[in-house]
Amino acid sequence: MTNCNRYKSDICYDLLVPPWGLDYYNMSSKQARENFEWYISKIPERTEYFQKRCATDLKVPVNEIDYSAKSLIIVWNWFLNIARTEKVSKSEMKAMKDMAELFGESSINKDKFTVATHFIMLDIGMYVGQTFIRNYPQLYWTYYTKPKNEVNVKQPVIAGFYYKDELTEGKMTINPMNLVEGAAANIFDKACKQTDLYNSYIKTMRWVPELR
Repeated sequence: MTNCNRYKSDICYDLLVPPWGLDYYNMSSKQARENFEWYISKIPERTEYFQKRCATDLKVPVNEIDYSAKSLIIVWNWFLNIARTEKVSKSEMKAMKDMAELFGESSINKDKFTVATHFIMLDIGMYVGQTFIRNYPQLYWTYYTKPKNEVNVKQPVIAGFYYKDELTEGKMTINPMNLVEGAAANIFDKACKQTDLYNSYIKTMRWVPELR
């Protein structure tokens, strides 16, 4: 847990900081395995803390944050009220301008989420992952180390999804943090809604295979 005094100007929230940090790409295979084991071990206590904090702040019964799809609307309402942003530094702005040469002007953003807000998003990602698993027993947490250039490599992800279209089909994994970050990005566009995370969850359900 983190001392709130370290972030006096930020949200007072107990941050769960991974022992090996968040630079997954540069983790060794051993560190990735240990990080995954640590992450899974923290799920019970961490989701309990998150549920209680969310319920307390919103003044709702904690049993309303019950891993149902609709509970994601409550969770996101809480996040939209608590999230904070700050201006990016000059060095970060320079890095984004350099990236813009490759990815276009849309990669430039003058604002970013504060440290505490980002760690809250990690907790929400954990909660979203558990929501999938509790509702669909065919899904489960896992991680992978190859291919090394894959965007979610060495991160905790949910496996058991299956995609199928006219040309291809196959197994797939989902990183719950991608859903959270996608919904949170709407804050910068001033287009955020309480249903953003819920809608992302519902869309992802199309890849949940039927139990056999």
